[in-house]
Amino acid sequence: MLRLQQYERSFKAMVAGMAVEGPVKQLQAAQDQKRASMRTKTLGTLVGMFTGEHLTAALSEVEAGRDDDACSGGQFVDVAWASMRFNISMSPERYAQTKDNLAELVALRNDLIHHFLERFDIFDENGCCAAATHLDACYEQIDVHFERLKEWARSLAETQALASSFLQSKSFEDMFVHGINPDGSVCWARSTIVECLHKAETACQVGGWTSLDTAIEFISKENRDQVPSRYGCKTWRQLLRKSGLFELRSIGGSVGNRGETWYRIRAAPLRDES
Repeated sequence: MLRLQQYERSFKAMVAGMAVEGPVKQLQAAQDQKRASMRTKTLGTLVGMFTGEHLTAALSEVEAGRDDDACSGGQFVDVAWASMRFNISMSPERYAQTKDNLAELVALRNDLIHHFLERFDIFDENGCCAAATHLDACYEQIDVHFERLKEWARSLAETQALASSFLQSKSFEDMFVHGINPDGSVCWARSTIVECLHKAETACQVGGWTSLDTAIEFISKENRDQVPSRYGCKTWRQLLRKSGLFELRSIGGSVGNRGETWYRIRAAPLRDES
């Protein structure tokens, strides 16, 4: 029974740490609340949560995430929201066997808790011997599950450490904050440099158009590190064209010289064909 309780406590800790979500500023409180809610969960409930939400077959389709508005009950809210989920994936054969093994463990647990005295007469010597033999066999079975659980928890801890390291890396900052993907591609619509161009347009436009030279000067004062080379472009004109989000035109200029470049937001963004 003690080994079984050790297993349940470890299982609760692991399942509680396999998914976290909530407003960024309240993330720790949300996780603490989830851990607290696990205290009253039975082993059967925990196994159902684990196999239903975090245990997957390698060849099955895994749901990437919930709908964008699910976290706010169908209403969009202006808060930073974070969500992270970890799964354990295995072959279809091992997946099916693991589910069966966990179901057997739950049945063993329920039998020990609710029917042990019905099966064995502990006031009789033969009954006590049979009960002791049964408990030894149960301990061995529980211990096998406990060792497997430790392997899962160890693998989960290593994965979480890697995820934490990535979240603190420059690659994550570039992707999450600036819209620059690890492969060098850019999500222009949410990139920081396009946001800067929008701000410059709001502040500096004349007659619906904005001088690129004026915008560059404006951006260099506000965000000096936002330059085309960071986004794989050689010039600001190339960046404006590559994004597909702006209209361009040249004004003035002498023979053989390009005129001054002006830009404005495009009503229907073009697809990036580069």
